[in-house]
Amino acid sequence: MFVEILSSAAMGGILGYTYIYQAGGGGNDTKKIENIAKNCGLVAKDGKAIRIQRRTRKNCYTEYVFQMPQGLSANEFKNKLDNFQDGLNIKKVVLDFSLADLKALNWKGDIIQSVKELLQKKKKLNKTVEIEFDGMLIFRVFDHVLTTMFPFDESLFKRLKGWEVPVGINNRSTLIKHDFDKLAHTIVGGATDYGKSNMLKVFITTLIHRKPNDVSFTLIDLKGGLSFGRFKHVKQVKSIAKNESEALEALKGVQERLNESMDYLESSGFEDVKEAGISERHFIVIDEAADIAENEGCQDILKDIARRGRAAGQRLLYCTQYPTKETVSSQVKRNAISRICFVLDTQIASMAVLDEGGAEKLPLIQGRAIYKAHKKHIIQTPYIENQFINKIIQPHINIKPRKENVQHEQSYRKGTETRKYTPFFEEA
Repeated sequence: MFVEILSSAAMGGILGYTYIYQAGGGGNDTKKIENIAKNCGLVAKDGKAIRIQRRTRKNCYTEYVFQMPQGLSANEFKNKLDNFQDGLNIKKVVLDFSLADLKALNWKGDIIQSVKELLQKKKKLNKTVEIEFDGMLIFRVFDHVLTTMFPFDESLFKRLKGWEVPVGINNRSTLIKHDFDKLAHTIVGGATDYGKSNMLKVFITTLIHRKPNDVSFTLIDLKGGLSFGRFKHVKQVKSIAKNESEALEALKGVQERLNESMDYLESSGFEDVKEAGISERHFIVIDEAADIAENEGCQDILKDIARRGRAAGQRLLYCTQYPTKETVSSQVKRNAISRICFVLDTQIASMAVLDEGGAEKLPLIQGRAIYKAHKKHIIQTPYIENQFINKIIQPHINIKPRKENVQHEQSYRKGTETRKYTPFFEEA
């Protein structure tokens, strides 16, 4: 009896220690980070190394703040991110149970056997690391890897305001959002089948649901109409193109409306649509823009939209799986500050989208991406099912027989718009 009591106390001590360890009382990675830095040569010429200032346990990660010696740069540490991440994950296992598991133990039964079974629950360390610099060198060591699935549901709509759309979730389970009224144009890049078209459908569906009376679209679907086919009868879609020649005609229509809008703003003394009180926004969404990269007419108009479109209420979403300086013009890049980049095969391709490497190091996980605006975030983008899209857009579908050369003149004061290239769908 005495032995059983002693054993139970010992096992309880182990459980208590493990819980404290997992809650942040133990498992201090300070020395590991310092040793990895030294082994990577991240030491000043006078021999000084990084020095810990504080360590703080947060909800799902531990933050280590270091004083960085003069002569070193934060980028030198960021370039060694893989070394720090691998070094903190060298073969080791930790006990994988919680306080709830401890409370669930049957203390009236065979407690020793129950504890032994609990101790068999183990997991391999799988920490991820972020490095930032704000005058101090900051390491954030997350307990778990980023989720591989972030399903889109209607609850996300309630977390948005204005012209925001959901971009993804980060390691802290924080929803990252993009605001099209602050950052008008966006480039989306990445290898095929990793989430680009899904991301565009997330944006289109969200905007139709949240801004049904203020949003309109020109959709250029250079995958033969397969990506955006379900949107073709949505009343907010003013034009949809499936090939290069249709794309040029659609873009000409966009440019005409752009010129009309700019003329109205200039003649009325307004700087942009916000000052004019115009609530409408028109989105030009291009899936696989590389297919029109050599069309000078298309490229000239896209450069014009990127340069002048923000003031006129036009928003460009430029998406390609072949990001190079030939497929993404410098004019578009300089005016599209926000970027979303899925996995790519080379650092050169990553540079074409993000102006820096990183996308080539992303894991081969569908939906994993880098979102870069003012700051850079590694995210899991939301996955939206086609069945959910159909449910959201169904109230906005109006089908009417096609009429050739139907024109619907636009007055920017009244918010109506010229239509030349697609059927005009009226309210039933």
